[in-house]
Amino acid sequence: MSFIKRHCPTILRIALALTVVTVWSTGTAHRASAQNALRIAAIVNDDIITVRDLDARVRMVIVSSNLPRNAQTYQRVWPQVLRGLIDEQLKLQEAERLSVEVTEDDINRAKRGMEQRNKMPAGSFDRSLAQEGIPLETVVRQIRADIAWAKLVRRRFQSTVEVTTDEIDDALDRLERNKGAPQYRLREIVLDFDDPAVDAEEVAKRLVQQLRSGAQFDALAREFSQGATAATGGDIGWTTKDQLNPEVAELVDEMKPGDISDPIKTIFGYQIIQLSDRQILSGPDPLKSEVTLKQVFLPVPPNAGSEAESSQKSIATAVSETAQSCDDMDVLASELNSPAGTDLGTLKIGELSPQLREAVADLEEGELTKPIRLPSGFSTIMVCKKTEPESDLPGRNEIAERLRAVKFETFAQRYLRDIRRDAFIDTRI
Repeated sequence: MSFIKRHCPTILRIALALTVVTVWSTGTAHRASAQNALRIAAIVNDDIITVRDLDARVRMVIVSSNLPRNAQTYQRVWPQVLRGLIDEQLKLQEAERLSVEVTEDDINRAKRGMEQRNKMPAGSFDRSLAQEGIPLETVVRQIRADIAWAKLVRRRFQSTVEVTTDEIDDALDRLERNKGAPQYRLREIVLDFDDPAVDAEEVAKRLVQQLRSGAQFDALAREFSQGATAATGGDIGWTTKDQLNPEVAELVDEMKPGDISDPIKTIFGYQIIQLSDRQILSGPDPLKSEVTLKQVFLPVPPNAGSEAESSQKSIATAVSETAQSCDDMDVLASELNSPAGTDLGTLKIGELSPQLREAVADLEEGELTKPIRLPSGFSTIMVCKKTEPESDLPGRNEIAERLRAVKFETFAQRYLRDIRRDAFIDTRI
């Protein structure tokens, strides 16, 4: 059973806001009096979250999300941040209960990953936090909770999550059917509020306002989204309209890259969408195939008569019917005293002249063209090697990993919802 009590002392909220204004205006004042800093913001089972914990996390969110550094921003975001801290504490408690360990190596790898994502110099993570006045422990706590939860979910549902061959085949078939159709790169923030005391629509509207004012979408998604993509900054990846909810599918065609949607009502809460990019879904581009070519060239002098031309064409035809390998092309060119070199190099199909492109585009390795009439003679060409371009369609392994990740996150959301429902949570601000 869930016991959720809420007390809202106005004086404490005012003190919190005034603390932020003081610090960001002077840069030297204390963050709050010792008495206020140690006030309890929430009790989560047997653990407490202090006002100081909340204040540090709010500052981290504001800095990392590029939000305005003022009391108004603080007042808008602290309720969402506190909810995130409560969920974080629940995750840590459950991980501890089940003896899930997070090592220092785990923490350091996560730091390096954050440096790379944010294009920071290697080893600058701790120093950057200090420069922004953000306590290292508040970020490490978040990292530890994320890693512990990921390990816990993997361990708990490893035997349950299964991706079948049919599911992979269905996903591939859907991609094949959508060749030539628009594909969208989307980010999302999912607000799945099961707490009637939280006005989910109002929270969603505030987030949209912050995003449209310049806040970083991925930072807010990592902090506030309750969807399967929160850990990746809300990145859904490339998707087609038939993979989207009808409400979202109606919007994406009208959006431009960078646009932020209004809050979208779903059966679970609200969803906010950003269109990052748009492209056409296609298979491999045949013009990007690379071919290594060799030729036997037989000249036809400008003043040669039709009999001489016919003779050279016949010889060129014999070459196309005789050569079995690229080594044969070298031998035949030598025997026929071909004045041109045999090696034409390695080129993309699209880089060839229209005449040669048409002649070799459909050939496989070891196949020859028929004699090609050039201005100065006949050329017979063999494809010695052909390399097909990579498709922009994902492979089976990539699709399987995507499907598996979605299933894990679905279980994780249900798991956290159950933990939250059975927890004692007393919110005091």
